[in-house]
Amino acid sequence: MTRAEKIDLIRSRPQLSVATLSADMGNQAAALQTLAENDVNLLHFDVMDGNIWPNITVGSPFVAGLKTDLLKDVHLLIDKPEKHIAAFAKAGADLISFSADNTADIGTTLSLISENEDIVRGVYLNPGTSVETIKPHLDQIDYVLLLGVGPDTGKELFLDDLPAKIEALLAAKPDLLICIDGGVNKTTMPQIASMKPHFVVSGSAIFNNEDPVENLKFFHQTLA
Repeated sequence: MTRAEKIDLIRSRPQLSVATLSADMGNQAAALQTLAENDVNLLHFDVMDGNIWPNITVGSPFVAGLKTDLLKDVHLLIDKPEKHIAAFAKAGADLISFSADNTADIGTTLSLISENEDIVRGVYLNPGTSVETIKPHLDQIDYVLLLGVGPDTGKELFLDDLPAKIEALLAAKPDLLICIDGGVNKTTMPQIASMKPHFVVSGSAIFNNEDPVENLKFFHQTLA
């Protein structure tokens, strides 16, 4: 699938990008089957190295090892992401986003992603990061992932700040894709859906102690 085709798929209706790290790590195939059978097109990977965020999660071998037709949405929550773009591209990433705050040069990192013309190019903004930080690079950016929580905010949510950011971004580039991540659950989903993002990231709210199929149904219905 080309980059344009991936963008068109995401734009066709509000999408869920679902992380499976909170599902059974010994049976990821079952989690992937649940997503594929319940109208999910995007598989989300939170890549953390313990430097920016306190957790350490997965790397490019894990991304490469999951065999699926879902689009692999790779979120690089790491320092110096420019050093790892090639590895994740080789691992089969369909989308890659990185922090505007933790790369040596935003434009250079976007150019590295663009070396694979089929990868959808993204930048993510922490709650305290201004839209102005990325405005000079919007011609290279396909989507902006807006975080409702940051590495230094604990459990505090900043969802109320997102509508103004979305308005400013779409005023600068009307065809930009908008994604919302962080603090997404059944309680916050109606507020998030009202912002009309193109896609929303969730994981633990899907694969919790409840029925993931019912959870997906709720999220789809709320986003529609």
